[in-house]
Amino acid sequence: MARNRRVCEPFFGRRGFVLALAALAVSKRALAALAPGDEELLRRIEAYFNGITTLEARFTQLSEDGRMATGRLWLSRPGRLRLDYDPPSRVKLIATDWRVIFIDAAVKQVNTLPLSQTPLSFLLDREVKLKGDIEVVEVRRRAGEIALTVIRAGAPEQGRVVIVLAERPLELRRWSITDAQGFTTTILLDELQLGRPVDPALFRFHDPEIFGWPEGW
Repeated sequence: MARNRRVCEPFFGRRGFVLALAALAVSKRALAALAPGDEELLRRIEAYFNGITTLEARFTQLSEDGRMATGRLWLSRPGRLRLDYDPPSRVKLIATDWRVIFIDAAVKQVNTLPLSQTPLSFLLDREVKLKGDIEVVEVRRRAGEIALTVIRAGAPEQGRVVIVLAERPLELRRWSITDAQGFTTTILLDELQLGRPVDPALFRFHDPEIFGWPEGW
């Protein structure tokens, strides 16, 4: 990576770790009514997510200020997620044991937050439900894609998550998180692979502040 290339902070990163994780609520006056037929579509999307046991992909992270980062993502339902950012970044994010751990080896810093307070936690639930605590407030179709605007009812900060899927066949393509200050970060997925075995060791966390920082972190 060139020296002058602007590298994006992780979407769970230093810029606003707690804000970006918690920012899912929007004011009731901003909610849009769903169109007829959307309920059936949401059931299809729920079934798609519930059919995912594991997911592996490359990702590109974009911020609205032009910063960019890349890396690899693994997901194992329920409850486990890992993002490794490519060098020169030394950032990792691990969701395991119903908590999210943000690790920045460059500054030897570890932050932890309950998984229930993260924007995409509902995708790691044992059963994905796009209703109840999670609410889809807008469904848009454009150029063969479906975009769901998702909020978490009762969250103290205002914000939203937009999840974009290919429509036929359904396939997760990207998501955008807008935090309480209106700052949007987008994760685009590539080389998506579903159902392949994922090494459980990827989601094990040995606190480097207790056991030391491994070589290469």
